[in-house]
Amino acid sequence: MTKRYLLMMGFSLSFAQTDPYQEFFNYMNAQGGRILEIEFYQEQYGERYESKGTFYYSGKMHYTFDAVDQRITFKDGEITTINKVGKQVIYDRTIPGEVTIFDILTGTDDSIQRGEALLEKSGFRIPFTLSEWDMRGTIRTIPVIGKPKEIILKTGDDSDIRIKIISAEPGKERDVAEIDLTGYEIIDLRE
Repeated sequence: MTKRYLLMMGFSLSFAQTDPYQEFFNYMNAQGGRILEIEFYQEQYGERYESKGTFYYSGKMHYTFDAVDQRITFKDGEITTINKVGKQVIYDRTIPGEVTIFDILTGTDDSIQRGEALLEKSGFRIPFTLSEWDMRGTIRTIPVIGKPKEIILKTGDDSDIRIKIISAEPGKERDVAEIDLTGYEIIDLRE
């Protein structure tokens, strides 16, 4: 056998022995969490919403998406939405069983039914469905390290959500900056 054949066989076996979804999950759940710069796109009923921001992930039960116009924080089942432009804060609780695009990004797999990962030229494509919500999607990752590159979620014929990961770094590098909420209207929906 030639060296090239042995190298290709070893390369193929290394991919065959790994679970791309587990690599993704391990990447996201590294000690200290992750900070991702992301571009968020949502199309629904002919309307398009775009946002860029920073996604701070500290674990399954705590993450924050911070953009120029808003900040959304999930912590232990509570959601805080800060509208920076309208100077408004909304406190709310999650609905049991509710799944968000950020749950998928963080590797929360309780409701996710994964398909078989496919190795493509640009990396792994991991299909998934959320049957309870009639949604399907794809996670694209970099082989071996599991770093996410893109997440796509389709919620029907007229709805498409895409998250493109621009960069990623260890979470312990920086914290979410505080926002002075003096003068903000407070709406509490947790009651």
